[in-house]
Amino acid sequence: MRQIHVTVALCATLLLSACSEVAVSGVNSLLDARDATISNRDIIGYSELIADDYQGRKLGKVDIIKHMQQMFDQFTQLKMESFDREIFIADDTHAQAAQSYRMKVLMDGTWREMLQREELSLTRSDSGWKISSGL
Repeated sequence: MRQIHVTVALCATLLLSACSEVAVSGVNSLLDARDATISNRDIIGYSELIADDYQGRKLGKVDIIKHMQQMFDQFTQLKMESFDREIFIADDTHAQAAQSYRMKVLMDGTWREMLQREELSLTRSDSGWKISSGL
């Protein structure tokens, strides 16, 4: 009987570990997609990465999309690259990510660079992970 309990516990641990790896992979994919949509000036793709109920610094999704569109209008070229990423999966539908990013913008023929660290909250919906706060 004890062997059955140990076997069940081991299987449960392996299953949770596998689920966590899938969740981390999903969050990484979302954050990589964000880099790509910004670099490609893809406002539609960018908006699909933001949760409909996004709330951060008194801003909602519409405000975040509007701000990014203003950046796209202001700069003819943008390059975004994130790195030094840390992901914490809280449960099946909530995660936190901290990462640094480098954003380069072309302004007046000169590349300018901004380096920043951010902490994002993420939620998982039927359509995958979305950014729910922190932008």
